[in-house]
Amino acid sequence: MVYILTLIGTIALIFFSVDWTIELYKWQSRIHIGRWTDRKACQQAVEKKARQWLYKSPTVQITDQDRLVLWDMLKGNYRSTTIQSWQDAGLLLSLPEQDAQEYVKRHPSLFIKENWQIDQSLLAYVLKKKDALYMETEKEIKEHFISYQQTEQTIPYRKTLPHIRFVDTIGLVCPFLHQCDFSDLAIRQIEEYDHCLWEEVFPPHAYDLASHKPLGVFDWARGWGWYVLGLIETADLPGNKKRILNLSNHLLPFQKADGGFSCLVFNPNERFESSGSALFGLLFVHAYRVSGDERYLNAAIKIEKALMKATRRDGTIDFAQGDTKGIAVALTHYQTEATKMFSSHTEQLNCALLIGLWQNAGLIKRLILPIAVTPALETSKREKSCNLIGSRPLKPKCK
Repeated sequence: MVYILTLIGTIALIFFSVDWTIELYKWQSRIHIGRWTDRKACQQAVEKKARQWLYKSPTVQITDQDRLVLWDMLKGNYRSTTIQSWQDAGLLLSLPEQDAQEYVKRHPSLFIKENWQIDQSLLAYVLKKKDALYMETEKEIKEHFISYQQTEQTIPYRKTLPHIRFVDTIGLVCPFLHQCDFSDLAIRQIEEYDHCLWEEVFPPHAYDLASHKPLGVFDWARGWGWYVLGLIETADLPGNKKRILNLSNHLLPFQKADGGFSCLVFNPNERFESSGSALFGLLFVHAYRVSGDERYLNAAIKIEKALMKATRRDGTIDFAQGDTKGIAVALTHYQTEATKMFSSHTEQLNCALLIGLWQNAGLIKRLILPIAVTPALETSKREKSCNLIGSRPLKPKCK
């Protein structure tokens, strides 16, 4: 009996030690967070962290669970490689071509036909943009989209949900489609979502083609971030400049006093969320380019300052939302679930956020393209989410 109790106690101690170690690391990493006064030094720290993560990416957790983490590890539910491709894409988009070319050399089997997922489209786009995508690989990737182009269909996020369109797909797929002469398909993908914009501006989390109804919340900052990415990376497509200005103009009133935006944008009482805020900063920069309206440039600069306040001493940007848990039930438990939706595990390539606000157009010297935008869920979780979520009690103009 004593041996059994000793064994149980030892196992429990091991499990709790893993939790304590993770929490201790998190606590010490936030010491002196946001104390950056030298903008250039902050830029250098963020860029250094981005480059480090290209070689050794931090764990992208499947859940926000911070108790009995070792049990998740043993069950294989701790980390996900599915979303790693677009996380790497965000880092590469912010760094020079040489980094992209070295990345390809280190990963010779990036795009395996049998394991292809839509998530990888963004990585393919970035590598091609950096002249690092092999022609044979590009040809193979294009084959995944030819059937959609020929049948006048649009692209689902997962084949298991052919009638559901997630806003994520606009940011993941449209840049590559436009880049590879599939612009008609990119336009259809974006225009299809126009049918469900609330007040002809704000995109919902998802859209049901069968019922022609929106699914989920309309003010999810991460989701808008994907939408923004799709628009600004295809800004020369018909109607996109108008969409950029329209969304920018309607976003301005929701900017918080600290310069950032809430995880659920319409609720100003929620805490600052870094990933959506950074992409909104890029949106404002593009709006300034198009219109010359300094309101947008000033808004982008305020976001930059908010992101610097969320930057740890090692260049990691904190306070980025984790996975999309809680999006569904946020409809009925708005206040409660909004806090649960925040990830306490913020080392998910979030340093790529601030570089995006430094690297664009020379307006704010070197603005990182932030792609710590929205972790893609596993198929099973998407299906479960779709069974739960329903239309928000608003009146979107769905056709």
